[in-house]
Amino acid sequence: MMGKMLFVITDLCTGCNRCTLVCSAVKEGLFVPSKARIHVNNFPLAGFSAPSICFQCSKADCLNACPVEAIYKSDDGVVLIREGECTGCGECVDACPYGMIELSENDIAYKCDYCGGDPACVKVCYPHALVFGEPEREFRKQRGLQMRERSDIGRPGEKRNNLGTNLLEKRRNT
Repeated sequence: MMGKMLFVITDLCTGCNRCTLVCSAVKEGLFVPSKARIHVNNFPLAGFSAPSICFQCSKADCLNACPVEAIYKSDDGVVLIREGECTGCGECVDACPYGMIELSENDIAYKCDYCGGDPACVKVCYPHALVFGEPEREFRKQRGLQMRERSDIGRPGEKRNNLGTNLLEKRRNT
């Protein structure tokens, strides 16, 4: 059973990318947003930004795709990777419909792990577009709308961009 969850409130995101910088610094020891476990899709001409997060899916496609069971779910519902068991086959990368799991230069899968229950990205999000907390009704509703924007084709960056583009289109149509 999932306890606290990470939520995105796209209407509050300014596209500053502080979340990606702190994530890469915490996880990689470098300020390299491309290595972050969170990504921000910026659409500057539309004045819209949409963070892409790992939804820690209840029926995680990445977990089911792993042929060596290097991916597992913790007791609190967070999808985690046993790095020492990952063979770098990339099946999990292809399986994630949100583009939120990738392979490192060493062919080891990596993704968001909620920083052990204290996500660094949330701490630096000054407009509060990222929220880590109990799944309140409004947050669950927004999360459900975001999770509908799945993409079964493309590389991780393309899947994330498709998510952002689809969310922007939905915003324009409401």
